[in-house]
This record gives sequence, C-alpha cells and structure tokens, in this order.
Amino acid sequence: MLPIKTLVVVLQPGKEAQPVWSQAQAWAQVLGARLEVLLPVPPDVKEGLQLAEGLADMAARNAESQAGHWLESLLAAAPAGTGHTVVATSTWAETVLHEARRLEADLLFVGQCESGPDLKPLLRQLPCPLLLARRDKAPRRFGAALGAGAADAPHRLLNQAVLEHLVALTLKFQGEARVLSALPNPVELVPLMGDAYAASYVSTDLEAGYRDNLSQQITAFGLAEGALRISAGRPDLVLPELVKAENVDCLLLGTVARKGFSAFWLGNTAEDVLPRVECDVLLLRPQDYVDPN
Repeated sequence: MLPIKTLVVVLQPGKEAQPVWSQAQAWAQVLGARLEVLLPVPPDVKEGLQLAEGLADMAARNAESQAGHWLESLLAAAPAGTGHTVVATSTWAETVLHEARRLEADLLFVGQCESGPDLKPLLRQLPCPLLLARRDKAPRRFGAALGAGAADAPHRLLNQAVLEHLVALTLKFQGEARVLSALPNPVELVPLMGDAYAASYVSTDLEAGYRDNLSQQITAFGLAEGALRISAGRPDLVLPELVKAENVDCLLLGTVARKGFSAFWLGNTAEDVLPRVECDVLLLRPQDYVDPN
C-alpha cells in the first residue's frame, strides 16, 4: 500500500453530523496521517444572478468567511496539526480535484449526500485513492472486489492494488478480510468476446478455472482461500449482494476508464456499484500499487 501521509476530507458547510468527518479522524489516527479539511462553499449569490467581477469576489469572500466561522467550532476538537482550506466555488468537483493535488493528498475522503454534487467527474479523474464514507464508524470487515477477466497490465496492477490495500488495512484496523468476485455468465460474454471465443470459454470448466485463478492471486498476498466468495452474474449486480451477505463495512473497488470487455470489470462497474451498496467504498487505481521488488 502506498504510504498515506496526508488525508484530505471534504466536508459540507453547516452540517453538524457528518459520518465522513468521524471516519476521516479514525483513519488518520490508525494510519498516522496528517489531516487536512477541505470546505468548498457556494458563493453567496442568488441563483441565476450575474455579478460584476468585484462584486463576485466580495460574494466569494463573504461565503468563505461565514463557512470559516462554522469550521472553527468543528476544528476545536480536531486532532492537533489539522489543516483547513475554505474555498468558494461553483464547480465543486473541479475544486476538489485541484485542492487534492495542491495538498498532495494520499487519500481523499468524501461524504455521501443525496442532494449533494455529482461525484462522477471526481470518480473519473481520481488524483489518489478516494473513500466514499457513509458510516460513522471505522470499518472492521473489508471486502475486496476482484476480477480475472482481462490479462492486460492495468488490470493486473489494479487487482494487485486492491489486494495490497485489503491486506494492509485489515492488519491496521485489526479487522477481517473478504474477497468478492462475480463469475462471468457465458451468455453475457458473447457480445463482448464474440461467438467463437465465448463458445470455447463455455467448453471449459469455467467456475473451476476462475476460482483457481483468483485463489492464486489472493494466496500470493498471504490471504486464505476461505476468504474468497464467488457468485455468478454481472459484477454490478453480484457485488452488492455479496457485500450485504458478508456484512462488509468497506468495499475496495478498482476503477479504470475502459470500454468493451474491460469495462465489464473496470471503470463503469465502479460507478454502477456505488449506488447499490450502503457501505463505505474505497476506490483505487492501478498506480496505487507499488511492486515490493
């Protein structure tokens, strides 16, 4: 797992009880990371009203000042050394991405809010691992979503990143590990692979070969085969069912922008799974894996 030195948590102004804040503090303590609070606030301007540049700057400063007063009380009980940034912005995702890079975030925390901003732009341009926090307690049972569909380098690295984080986080939080995977349905693979490829795929012992592939991957990271849970179907449908059945607190998902067969496992799957699970979700990229050699 990459060293996590700086943890950036994005808060909503004026909202007192935020699970993401409790989670960020717990993770920072466990990981020994420095905590930075980012507070994006909408400018103090009525919707649809266009202001001259000077007035727009004044409205932004007013919004930042009001949010800053609220944040002071929140930070009074924060861990020593916690930093903070208040930014007036009408482009939430772009601001979060910019500030995460500026603060050199190693882990970004964002809370779930039904009426909040669209997360998709953020998910598709991750500057670092991102945790979508929905619970107010530190996780105890981690579930890693794993696939064996594609053999390309990014996919292999993605699986390795997910497994590496699973092992490290389970150890640090003194929790439990599960590895969750969806067994491909040959009928669904036909339009993705082509009839000839799908036919040859069906002729083999699909489940046994798939389970053996995943078992090799997880045992290489010191995980027991008993941690593996496989169910047939599409990942975006199967993973939420496995998460619920296994009482997973935090789901580790890999994400890469892909099309076709790779999108069956990566990228699009993460966006489809997010609204179907109620647990925390940690999103990882291939570059979040460091080869120990």
